[in-house]
Amino acid sequence: PSVQVRNGLRPAEFDPVTPEPDLADFLFIGMMRDLKGPDVLIAALKDLEVRHGRKARSLFVGDGPDLESYVARAAERGLNGNVRFVPPMPAREAFARARTVVVPSRAESRPYIVLETVAAGMPILVTAVGGIPEMLAPEADRLLRPGDVAGLADALAGTLADPAGTAAAAVERRTYFQRRHTLAGMARRVTDFYLAARPDLATR
Repeated sequence: PSVQVRNGLRPAEFDPVTPEPDLADFLFIGMMRDLKGPDVLIAALKDLEVRHGRKARSLFVGDGPDLESYVARAAERGLNGNVRFVPPMPAREAFARARTVVVPSRAESRPYIVLETVAAGMPILVTAVGGIPEMLAPEADRLLRPGDVAGLADALAGTLADPAGTAAAAVERRTYFQRRHTLAGMARRVTDFYLAARPDLATR
């Protein structure tokens, strides 16, 4: 016998984040390595300026082996005034500093940062890799292609152009996750599975 048990989130993780003043437009949070795609976001931010004529303020939170190269790439593209790199911090603390989270990964399994972002009611732009399309099944066909700089730049521009629609989509995702990713539901599915396989355990 087998059962799929989705990761569960604590009730507090579904609380909305109180934004700080002077928000960045976009947030990357995670390991600073090419697998996670910070370089794709940096290139897309420049493409956003060139093709869409829009400048965006972005916050990169994290550390890792490629951090220095990303700082240099941002400088080479003239993005220094609008891109900041800061050390790791708790996810919800970082969420409070930006409007939209970007997860431009080239590969993933079932990333917890996607769960945290959606549960907090944050807008998200994310690639269709690993288990992410399954996590975001209602919009799986609209997720981004990994490594697609132009596609990500277009998505950034769309988010900036339609803040109301972006916020409404975030509310829908949060509601969807509240039905599927609770800690209580996770525990219940595990318990029900064992009791179905071993009914005698219920009498002990």
